[in-house]
Amino acid sequence: MRVHELLDHWADRCPNEIYVSDDRRSLTWDEMRRWTHRIGNWLAGTLQPGDRFCLLDRNSLEMVAVYFGASRAGVVPVPLNFRLAPREWKYIVEDARCALAVVHDDYAEALASVLPDIATSVMQHGYASALGFEPAVCAFPDETVDRDVPTDAVYHQMYTSGTTGKPKGAMVTHRATCMNALQIQQALRSVRKATLCVMPMFHAGAALQILAYTSGGCSIHVVRDFDQADVLQTMSERRIALLTLAPAMIQGMISAPLAAELDFSSLDLIVYGSAPMATELVKRAIDVFGCDFAQAYGMTETCAVATILLPEDHHTSLSDRPEILASAGRPVLGTSVKIAGRDGQDLPVGSVGEVLVRGPQLMEGYWGLPDATRDTLADGWLHTGDAGYLDAEGYLFISDRVKDMIISGGENIYPREIEEVLFEMPEVADAAVIGVPSERWGESPIAIVVPAPGASPTEKSIIDHCRAHLARFKCPVAVTFTDELPRSAVGKVLKRDLREPYWQDLARRIN
Repeated sequence: MRVHELLDHWADRCPNEIYVSDDRRSLTWDEMRRWTHRIGNWLAGTLQPGDRFCLLDRNSLEMVAVYFGASRAGVVPVPLNFRLAPREWKYIVEDARCALAVVHDDYAEALASVLPDIATSVMQHGYASALGFEPAVCAFPDETVDRDVPTDAVYHQMYTSGTTGKPKGAMVTHRATCMNALQIQQALRSVRKATLCVMPMFHAGAALQILAYTSGGCSIHVVRDFDQADVLQTMSERRIALLTLAPAMIQGMISAPLAAELDFSSLDLIVYGSAPMATELVKRAIDVFGCDFAQAYGMTETCAVATILLPEDHHTSLSDRPEILASAGRPVLGTSVKIAGRDGQDLPVGSVGEVLVRGPQLMEGYWGLPDATRDTLADGWLHTGDAGYLDAEGYLFISDRVKDMIISGGENIYPREIEEVLFEMPEVADAAVIGVPSERWGESPIAIVVPAPGASPTEKSIIDHCRAHLARFKCPVAVTFTDELPRSAVGKVLKRDLREPYWQDLARRIN
């Protein structure tokens, strides 16, 4: 199966129903199919099969169309994070050897400043009904693209966030992408619903979310920029039934006074992912929105999703098994998860080690990096870099990133465990725990805390709370207060930024 076949399936069955919309425009399934034929013919006439091109925009109907058009032409989009600096775009575009840039007018000048010689097609949003492509693109026929695209061809190449070293381009095939969309659809059973795309579409999770919604015949309303009040209003007014949000988004939305004034009775399901979500925050969100919740765990290298904590798991956790709510769920259909020790051997139930994943949704490898590919996909298992454990029923519990683990006096400390305890305090709005150098212990944990509005927690009150719930060696030795934590575009706390001031004068990042 090729990615564009997910669109064609429903365009054949309900061609005149609304498929995608934004605040100004809407397209039926058949109208979008015709646009993707037009774009596919343009790309096929411009690029050779397998050629890479960069795609730079915020969320838009144009991005949806380009993804499907590229699928028809057998060329590979390399989406760029619009929040990166131009020199960071330059590295990715040159590393991927992109032959073309498809860029919104908002970013065209900035991209040209670092890549003046790349062929460029500029998108705009000044159109009342049609999509904002250049006249030369719109002139191509909306007929079937004359190009055979194998299912094992690379569909997209997404660059990892590069928390250590340079970002790497994860190559994901049509087969893997379609399998993951169908795995999600099978798990959540969300068919023909009104959905909302809020997460940034350059990210693996949001791009795959679009395809999972499409595979279920859902109508998708695209939000260009996340604004807490606007999203809440849209959820209510458009009778949204299904959407995916980052925990940081949910945290702000449920605290907004507007949330108590709106009607969310149409909501069936909110999926959260891309970062851990404290159990207390999940409980508050369920109270505010009154709908089911599901958690998705995965990464760019798994296309998007490897495990899901289903709505029924949430119900079980709230009735008699609260510990399940701290898990990332169980593997999606056709996927296996195991835990490995430092020697590579499988670890028993309850033992913490590196999380390994195997399934049809895994990437083909990293572009131009055979050694990194071999190490990451050793023996057919994706080595995720996450530390965690499995319980007797196969629920996966993520302890932390392996690289974020703090080793203090020979003891392994996982920051997420401490953060969960901090989130139990009503005085804490947000928190992160990092390891800092210690002459005596090698590393020691410290907490960086955002106080809740109107609250004034003290270092002593926070440390005392931790000591009441954690072993002494796990408790923060100090607390720093801040107005906000640095986060990526999908809500992940940038712990490297938090650590840097403490480690910058040392020769190595362990002590």
